[in-house]
Amino acid sequence: MPCYVQGDPDNYISLLSAAQIETLRHVYEHKNSKQIARLMDVSPHTVDERVRRALKKLNVSNRIEAARILAVNGVFDHVTPYQSLTYQLIDLGDEAPDGEAGPGRSSFRRIFDIGSPFPTASQPANRHGLMERIIWPILIAFATILAFSALYSILVGLGRVMT
Repeated sequence: MPCYVQGDPDNYISLLSAAQIETLRHVYEHKNSKQIARLMDVSPHTVDERVRRALKKLNVSNRIEAARILAVNGVFDHVTPYQSLTYQLIDLGDEAPDGEAGPGRSSFRRIFDIGSPFPTASQPANRHGLMERIIWPILIAFATILAFSALYSILVGLGRVMT
């Protein structure tokens, strides 16, 4: 049984974000919120919220109906998953230019490229693994010790100059 939106479906579909379309594509593939969350690297709550907002925009009552509307209108035929596009750009940025790549260069980069421990615009969530979570406190403690050592040396030097 085909599902149609009253009025022009392009008007309703154009209101959906890329994330909402991607979420509904996974719904159309019979995935539940937890599976979709794992694939899109978000929380199940975020998946449910995207679906709720898409339901409002499409003016339908359930997620299957919303996904079916997009499928019937061919939206999924022209969609590039937004997450895989992000990962592709990250992978392209990590490659060394020709001539710089040598044996062991990529493994060296992976070991020392531990990312920032603070939220940034490009990575607002903490996705560090166990190794990064161990290394960052050690690095911060080491930097703190160096800073206080430098400060102590300066104060001792000034004390000698003043006397």
